[in-house]
Amino acid sequence: MLATLLLSAAIAATPTPFDAAQLSGSWSDSVNTSSVCEEARHFTRMQLSDDHQRLAIFSDRTWKSKLGETNRFAATVVAETERSLTLRYDNETRLNAAGKLVEWQLIIVAPGVYRWRETGWAEGKVNGVVGIRCSP
Repeated sequence: MLATLLLSAAIAATPTPFDAAQLSGSWSDSVNTSSVCEEARHFTRMQLSDDHQRLAIFSDRTWKSKLGETNRFAATVVAETERSLTLRYDNETRLNAAGKLVEWQLIIVAPGVYRWRETGWAEGKVNGVVGIRCSP
């Protein structure tokens, strides 16, 4: 009986893994209310490795960021929940207020909608980017 209770508690305590299907399709993002899925926009695709250890983000255009100029970003997944991935980008050099490398959370806030937040920010704070799935 005790073994059954312990096993049940262990199963209940196991977090639900992130479902990679939430990342499927072509995505675009916006910081305003303009149409996000029109043809002239920038589109990305995301691919989570089978072991959930790496995330690759592929862009249809080269763009500049604080990580450099590229059309592909890669990151190590440092944590996951059912609706979020916590990431550390390859070649990251930015430091947070605690002096550690910046980590980001990609949070699925609704089907086909994501937001980004730096893990060092106050709970609930996200950046201005809203990601929208434009195609399956």
